[in-house]
Amino acid sequence: MQDFLKNLKIQKVENALYVVGTPIGNLGDITIRALQTLESVDFIICEDTRTSSILLSKFEIIKKKLLIYNDFSDSLSRNKILDKLKNGNSLALISDAGTPLISDPGYKLISFLRQEQQKIICVPGPSSLTASISISGIPCDNFLFLGFLASSKIQKQQTITTLPHNYSFVFFEVANRLHETLEIIKKTLENRNISVARELTKLHEEVIYGKVEEVFDFFEKNPQKLRGEFVIIVEKIAKNQSFFSNEEIIAEIENSLKKGKSVKDISLELSQIFDLNKKEIYKIALDIAKNKK
Repeated sequence: MQDFLKNLKIQKVENALYVVGTPIGNLGDITIRALQTLESVDFIICEDTRTSSILLSKFEIIKKKLLIYNDFSDSLSRNKILDKLKNGNSLALISDAGTPLISDPGYKLISFLRQEQQKIICVPGPSSLTASISISGIPCDNFLFLGFLASSKIQKQQTITTLPHNYSFVFFEVANRLHETLEIIKKTLENRNISVARELTKLHEEVIYGKVEEVFDFFEKNPQKLRGEFVIIVEKIAKNQSFFSNEEIIAEIENSLKKGKSVKDISLELSQIFDLNKKEIYKIALDIAKNKK
C-alpha cells in the first residue's frame, strides 16, 4: 500500500486540521485522499488508539503519532492540539468509524479551533447516515437527523410525537433499545413506511423496509438480528395527506387567533406544520376570523 501511495501524485499537507472520513465497515471504502492525508500528517487525532491503530496498520500506515480526543476530553486537550497547529504541524481527526462529528465527539474542538482562526480542511468519506438514506427507498428530499435518541422511554416518545410531519426523520439506535423504539413509533405515529439498516457495507448488510408494524414483526420473529447499531428512517407524511383531522386544524387556527396572530401568519405557520397548501389554511382561517367578529 505504501508503494501505491508513493507512486501517486501526493499533494503536500498544509498546516491545518484535516477532518478525515474512514470506513464504517468495508475497508475498501476508504478514499485515496484519506490514505494520502493519514500517511502525510504529523499527528492523527482519534477516539481510541487501539481501534485506530488496527485501521492504520491495515493500510501500512505505521509509526504515526496518535493523540486521543473523545467525549471525555477537556479544554486542556483542545489547547494541546491548538499548540501543535501554532507550531506548524499538520493533524488529521478521525473517528472510530465513518465521518467525524456525525454523532461523534469533536464539535467542541472544531468550534474552538475556528475561534482561534485555525485552518480546517474536509477529507470526505463514508457515513452511515448518507449510506442508509441512499438505499432506504424513503423520500429524503427534506429530512431531520436526530443522532441517537434519548435512552429514556418518556423522552424518546416526546421527541417522536413532537416532530413535524412534513419531514422524514433519521436517527441511530442500539440493539437493546430497538424493540422499544419501534413500539413507540408504531403506537404514536400512523403506520408509515420505515427503513431499518443494519451491518452497512459489511458481509451481512441488510435493510428491512416496510410499514412500521411489518418491521416491528420482523424483529419480533428474528431476535438474532438485534445486534450492533441501526440507522432508522421514518417516512414523512405524503403531500396533501394530513396526519391531523379537520377538527384539530380548526382548533389550532382558533387557538392562534386567540393569541392575536394574523391570518397571514397563521396560514404560513400551520401550512408548514400540517404540510397543507398555504392558501387552503388562509381561507379557513379567514372564514373563522370573520365569523368571530
